[in-house]
Amino acid sequence: MKKNMRRSFKLLLLISALTPLELHAGETPNLKDAPAVSDHRGIHLDEISVGAGYGWGHLKYSRSAYEDVPVFVRFGFDVNSVLGMQDSKGTLQLALEPFVNPVTRPESGVEAGLDVFIRYLHPVIPSVKLISEIGTGPMYLNIDTSEQGKGGFNFLNQFGLGAQFAVSEKSALSLGYRFCHISNAGTSRPNRGINTNALVVSYSILY
Repeated sequence: MKKNMRRSFKLLLLISALTPLELHAGETPNLKDAPAVSDHRGIHLDEISVGAGYGWGHLKYSRSAYEDVPVFVRFGFDVNSVLGMQDSKGTLQLALEPFVNPVTRPESGVEAGLDVFIRYLHPVIPSVKLISEIGTGPMYLNIDTSEQGKGGFNFLNQFGLGAQFAVSEKSALSLGYRFCHISNAGTSRPNRGINTNALVVSYSILY
């Protein structure tokens, strides 16, 4: 009798242990109902881009045209989770943009440096995002101008608007306009500033 009771007790324990794992006939686990776990925490790389464009403006004092060819690489970092924006439809991005811009007028030269951008990308439809961006950073201008004096250290300040169009799930094409201002922030004289407009296009690999 005692042996039968012990066997029955062990059987009950075994059934109790297996009960949480039991599935109804024909039912399979639904992984979609499980909470989503993101691999992206904190600041993370979400875009690498290459871009180019055409820039134009007019020098105030020498009365000549100023033209350059923006050429840049962009490394964009999603900062939403750091700022508590995990549920935002848009993406706030910190971007590093090294550039080498050949200058074609008023004479041949080059602008070279690194801009740091704050960019916001807001989806309007699944395949299109609107872009607003503002950036600044150090640059070297190797030509002499009446506005900035002898070639040397300056800052390139930029403000832009544009749109990003999905090419595939992991790539996109962006088109945009930028207003650019070259200044040495008063570190030398003269510092009259050079203003230009630019149309830029870039191709991005998304992460």
